[in-house]
Amino acid sequence: MKILNLSLDKSILDKNSKAAARIAEYGNLAEGYDIVVPDKDRREIRLSEKVFVYGSGGGNKIFKLLNVYRVAKKLLKQEKFDVITVQDQYYLALIGWLLARKFKIGLELQIHGFEKYFGLRKIIAKFAIPRANAIRCVSQRLKRQLINEFGAQEEKITVAPIHVNLKSKISRPQRQSAAMAGAANLKSAKTKSDKFVFLTVGRLVAVKNIGLQIKAMAEVVKNYPNTELWIVGDGTEKSNLKSQISRPQRLSVAMAGAAKLKLENNVKLLGWQNNPDKFYSQADAFLLTSNYEGWGMAVVEAANYGLPIIMTDVGCAGEFIKDGESGIVIPVNDQAKLEEAMLRIINDDNLRKELIEGAFSAIKNLPNKEETMALYKQSWEKAINNQ
Repeated sequence: MKILNLSLDKSILDKNSKAAARIAEYGNLAEGYDIVVPDKDRREIRLSEKVFVYGSGGGNKIFKLLNVYRVAKKLLKQEKFDVITVQDQYYLALIGWLLARKFKIGLELQIHGFEKYFGLRKIIAKFAIPRANAIRCVSQRLKRQLINEFGAQEEKITVAPIHVNLKSKISRPQRQSAAMAGAANLKSAKTKSDKFVFLTVGRLVAVKNIGLQIKAMAEVVKNYPNTELWIVGDGTEKSNLKSQISRPQRLSVAMAGAAKLKLENNVKLLGWQNNPDKFYSQADAFLLTSNYEGWGMAVVEAANYGLPIIMTDVGCAGEFIKDGESGIVIPVNDQAKLEEAMLRIINDDNLRKELIEGAFSAIKNLPNKEETMALYKQSWEKAINNQ
C-alpha cells in the first residue's frame, strides 16, 4: 500500500520537527508515503527510506494550491499510489477529490475540527466530505457531526483520537509529591493568602476564547487575590488579550466606589514555549474554554500531569473528560459557570482528588501508539475498499 498525503502542516518540512518524526513513523505502515505541502519554496526532503516531503512552491495561497495539484499529479503519474489522504476538508480536500477521481484511487479525509467553517470553505466541505471513500476523525462528537450534518456514511468513518506521547511526562507519583501535600496527597484547602495557578496552553486565536478566562479571573481574584492564570501560547489574539488584562475591571455593585481592579499581577502571558512541561508541573488546575475543538490534545497532557480539568463542552468532553468524573464540563462561553467551577476547584480538596483520579483512569482507556497506528491503516484500507 502506497500513500500520498496532502497536508497543511508546514512543520513537516523541518526534518527535526515533531511532525516530521511522526510522519516518518507513518511510513512504516506502508510501502511508501509521500507528502505534498503548500509552501513558498519548491523543494524535496527525505525523512526516511519510505517517506518524502515536497514543498509546492508558489508566491501566494492560490499559486501554492495550484502547485500542490501539479506536484501531486506528477507523483501520481510517476508511481502507483493506493490512497490519497488529505489533512483538510476544504481546499486540499477538493484537490484530493479531483486527483482521486482522475487516477481512480481511494480518498481519505482527516478531519480534526471545523475552524473557519464559512463561505466557500463551507460549500467545499459539504461537497467533499460525503464523497470521500474514508474519513478519519478524532472524536465520537465529530463522527456524529459528520453523519448528521454532512451525510457521511458511518461505516466509512474511523475514530482515532490524537495520540499524545506521554512517556516523557512527569509520572503520577511525582506529580502528587511535587504539587500535593497532606495524607491525601493533596494541597490543603486554599485560604485567601495562598497562591493557586490555573494554566491554559494553546494558540491565541478567537476560537479558543481565552478572554473568557480573563473575565472569570476578575471575579475569582476578588475572593482569592493570589490566584494566577498562566497563558502559554501565541497567536493573533495576543494583543487583544494583553489589552484585556491591563484594562480596569468593573467591580460588583457591593464594591462600587472602590478602586477598579487590574489583572496584570494575576494573569501572565507567557508566550509560545517549545517545552511547556515545566508549566504543567507547576500549575494547580487546567482550563480549556474553546468555542470549538476537534479533540483537545492539551487536556490529555494536563491530565497526565495530575491537573484537575475544567473545559467547555467541546472536543473530548463527554469522552475523555466526563463531567464530575474526570473533570468539570461547562457550557460554551458561560462565564458564570466557569467562575463557579474555578472556585470549586480552589476550595474542594476531595473534588480535585476525584477528578485527578478519574482523568488518570481515562488516560488508560485511550488507544496507545500501536493501536492508533492500526486505526490509521484500517482507515486507508477502507478508502481502498470503498472506491
